Amino acid sequence: MSEFAQFRLLLRVHLRMVLVKFTTMARRSRLMTATLIGFLVTYSVTAFWLFRRGLEYLGKLPAAGSLLGDRLIYVIFFCFTVMLLFSVAVTGYIAMFRSRDTRWLLTLPISHRVLFLWKSLESAAFSSWGMIFILAPMLLAFAIQREAHLTFYLKTLLALFPFLIVAGSVGALVLITAVRFLNRRQIAIVATVGLLAAIGLGMKSVQDDKKITENTGLSAALTFQRVLHHTNLAVNRVLPSTWLAESVVTWSRPYQQFRNALYPSLLGSYALMGILAVGWAGHRWFYPAWNASVQASARAALRRQIRAEADSGPDGIARGIPKPALLRHLIGRALAAISRKDVLSFIREPGQWIQFAVVFGLLGIYASGLRSMNDNLDQPRDLYLVAYLNLSVCALALSTLTTRFVFPQFSLEGRRLWILAMSPLKLQRLVLQKFVMSALFTGLAVTAILVMSGNNLDLGTTDTLFFTTAVILLALGLNAVAVGFGVLFPNLEETNTAKIVSGFGGTLCLVTSFVYIVTFLLLLAWARFEVFRSNQMPEGLFDNQYARLGCGLALTLTFLVTTLPLSFAMRRLKKLEILGNL
Repeated sequence: MSEFAQFRLLLRVHLRMVLVKFTTMARRSRLMTATLIGFLVTYSVTAFWLFRRGLEYLGKLPAAGSLLGDRLIYVIFFCFTVMLLFSVAVTGYIAMFRSRDTRWLLTLPISHRVLFLWKSLESAAFSSWGMIFILAPMLLAFAIQREAHLTFYLKTLLALFPFLIVAGSVGALVLITAVRFLNRRQIAIVATVGLLAAIGLGMKSVQDDKKITENTGLSAALTFQRVLHHTNLAVNRVLPSTWLAESVVTWSRPYQQFRNALYPSLLGSYALMGILAVGWAGHRWFYPAWNASVQASARAALRRQIRAEADSGPDGIARGIPKPALLRHLIGRALAAISRKDVLSFIREPGQWIQFAVVFGLLGIYASGLRSMNDNLDQPRDLYLVAYLNLSVCALALSTLTTRFVFPQFSLEGRRLWILAMSPLKLQRLVLQKFVMSALFTGLAVTAILVMSGNNLDLGTTDTLFFTTAVILLALGLNAVAVGFGVLFPNLEETNTAKIVSGFGGTLCLVTSFVYIVTFLLLLAWARFEVFRSNQMPEGLFDNQYARLGCGLALTLTFLVTTLPLSFAMRRLKKLEILGNL
């Protein structure tokens, strides 16, 4: 059988599996299917309306509306490219080097080139479907606002596929190169150096902008120049995102709709070259890289075993291993051991802590940059608007992290769940332990960011406490939704967290988190309604009826969002319905 026939066989089998899965879900879970379709339609309409209003607002700006709209397209495609590269690398690592499916496929008469190509395609498909779903309403709003020709939609769709192939190929090549030639320590050093370099460049840019503002003031022309200056990287002609953005912008102009064949041709040629490069890397490097990954895991396990035997006493009990004694006395030995296991698993998995470090590092840079806005926020209304937007950014980042990492925690127990069910430790306590651990960890991180941003904005002790308490409540609610939905919609047969999150339960968790955040922020805005109406700083936290009513409703909403998913999860665990799927 030729390699092309092998690839077609894998593609046909997996397409049939996906079709059977969706058909079964549509027949057995009509409520889930209707909810998912309703969410897709609602999001598409809402996103289209928001993008349309935003582009119309930019278009009304004198002399700069069209330029800002074009630059927005460049920035969006650049950001999506970076996220796609990172997502393909992380998802591909789990699918290729941590999956039992890969071990089974390696025993079959399938070429290593075909196997690596298929896993790269699978990772790119899982990583890019969300990007396409987000881009569709934006591009539609952009085309309508620019009154683009009908051929715009077809050409953009055709150019989008080679762009995704280029980005996915680069992510797969970076992954296989790192696994083949670098060990974990070297990868950690490279990631740390890159993160520190990004932080340093960000801080330098903030300091330079602050000096320029102090010397020249913050005029409209200077603001416009600063915005364009910070987006210069997104218009670099070397990047594939620039090729696609340039093509989209050109095709949206009526007098240039049949021009600019250079960048689409570049995308097509580099996509073909990317496929050839991925095939060559799969033939030469995939099996040695997989073998090196397995050997590294085995050596790490052997070192841990030797260390445990060396630290154990004559009775075989490990005495030298540090244990959380205080935590063991507070919650018991069983929960302390599981908490320690979760912490060690998080530290030993670079795919998790690197993403946490990147997200919270960027939030920290963003919060530190708010200090340059102090001198320009003279009105209380403007100050509170920036504070609420800052809270929204932290809440949305927190919801993404809880859905991506907290939601799959229960499913990752997998087929070992029956062991926990037969142990003296109740599953209900296990779920509560995961909720407390995740809420404590994420809550402390976002609390530190809110305190930093409140100090940089000079909000004062009272208002800083107000927004910090709000983000703590959001952390409790979002973690409860992620843990509860993870128990209600488990996928115990899957070990890839990206695939677990991509299912119905993960999508519903993300939607519920988004609705909760929007409702919570609207209630908090109602609590500070007097500030936006009178443009006067409040005297206290509960100095009027709007503050008391808004805060009370926000607290009630958080209580319901926290208790309801966990209570439904506990009820299902008592019936042991989940164990029937093992």
